[in-house]
Amino acid sequence: MSILTVRNLSHYYPDGDYRRYVLKDINFDFEKGKFYTILGQSGSGKTTFLSLLAAMDSVQEGAIEYEGKSFNKYDLNTIRRNLIGMVFQGYNLIPYMTAVENVMVAMTITENEIPDDKQDIAYNLLDYLGITKTKADRLVTKLSGGEQQRVAIARALATNVEVILADEPTGNVDEDTETEIISIFKKLAHDHNKCVIVVTHSPLIAAEADVVLTLRKGNFILDE
Repeated sequence: MSILTVRNLSHYYPDGDYRRYVLKDINFDFEKGKFYTILGQSGSGKTTFLSLLAAMDSVQEGAIEYEGKSFNKYDLNTIRRNLIGMVFQGYNLIPYMTAVENVMVAMTITENEIPDDKQDIAYNLLDYLGITKTKADRLVTKLSGGEQQRVAIARALATNVEVILADEPTGNVDEDTETEIISIFKKLAHDHNKCVIVVTHSPLIAAEADVVLTLRKGNFILDE
């Protein structure tokens, strides 16, 4: 069953008196339990598409639905807090906080039901993603790039969302770390029934995905 549905989605940027469309009439259903990658050349609209799924931009034409309910029926902040987790290439962690504090902050802003023992949950999440308690208590600026990306993934999971989006999540890490992060995304999809959607240039990630979509001329080409 689809958790995210995209219907006739288009997005444009004003160009003088014209509209320059970067996305045009996209239709697609994203399901839980699957790991998706979205490929495309620079400027193809990948980041724009992900921003719309993450409710960081408003839908101009067409619709995005979460479990059948249009994004237009929600406050965009509600979608970001409660429905969809986002992992950024640049991590976007709070630099003056420890790893565990970064994860706990996410729990304080969601309206989803979170158990009272938030600190224990944060430590357990980080441990599951390969961050020991010793490292969890360090400032995130004292962690490697790969470790910071794991913290960012833990933060996205901490709000108990069903959809995880990631924008070039391995762009700042070495190949060994990239392989480990790919493994994490696959586990989230296959073992924890999350819908994981990753925008990437990486052939390594695409090779491991269940579904590979390529954005070309504003629409998806499904790789067989």
